[in-house]
Parts: sequence; C-alpha cells; structure tokens
Amino acid sequence: MNQIGHHITAASMAAAGAACALPYCDVTQIVVGVIAALGGASAPDWLEGAFRIPLTGKTIRLIPHRTLTHLPWIWAFTILVGISHLPSAWGIAVAAFAAAGLLHLAMDLLSPMGIPLLIPFAARTSLHGYRVGAISEAVTIIATSGTFVAIAAAIFSQA
Repeated sequence: MNQIGHHITAASMAAAGAACALPYCDVTQIVVGVIAALGGASAPDWLEGAFRIPLTGKTIRLIPHRTLTHLPWIWAFTILVGISHLPSAWGIAVAAFAAAGLLHLAMDLLSPMGIPLLIPFAARTSLHGYRVGAISEAVTIIATSGTFVAIAAAIFSQA
C-alpha cells in the first residue's frame, strides 16, 4: 500500500479511537493520540532508515524492507506497553503510535508482497486482498476507512 493509503486508514482509525476515548480523556490526550497515530501510520517503513543517494538516485535502507520493522508481534507488544501506562499522555502516544503501525502491517498483509509473521527474514505471508496500484487497493482503503468512520459515527451519535 502506498503511504497515502496508510495515512488515510490510520486517520480514520484515530477518529474511531478518539470517539471511544472522548468520555474518558481530555482534549489534550485525544490530540496526542491522533498525532501519534498519524506518526505511526508509516512508521514500519520510515523506521527502516531509507535514504536516497543524490548522485545515483538509488534508495538505501539501513534495515531491509518488510523485515524487522514489519513484525506484528513487536507492534502488539508495544501497544501493551502503551496500555500499561494509560491514562498518561506517554501511554496514549505509545499505544496509538503502535496501533497505527499494526494497522500498517494489516494493510501490508493484504498486499501481494505480504509481511513476515514471526521471523524477520523468513518467507512473507500474504492474504492477496488487493493489488498495489489497482482499483482493489483503493477499495481496500475505502472499506477499511469507512469501517472506522462508521464506528466513530456510531459512537458519536450515542454521545
């Protein structure tokens, strides 16, 4: 999935999270959560340390793509670390950042390239839910975002 798709799905997830948190958190805590989720949306990719060599235009990654930063269990553990520190702003930020990172992996799991599930350099698993750049990718983004927005709307309508 492209980075725009990762950010759209994370933003809609943040809206649903904000709707759930509204009765329990103040505005500052919700803003921290939303900003952290937006930062985590593409974190599995930018944490690889990619940079472009100016003269050649070649991209170099310090960590190979979809290896160490694309392990679901690391992100799930990080969510638990954040949850263990709730309701502090730090706990909210860590949990929201990691939840968006885990959503990124879920979206990548649906792509043909897939992700490693347990071991970073092992074979990747793919559910083949969409083709990158095809209409199926846009449908996946819309369906995922629509689900989160529907959750947020349902919660807000009950408030």
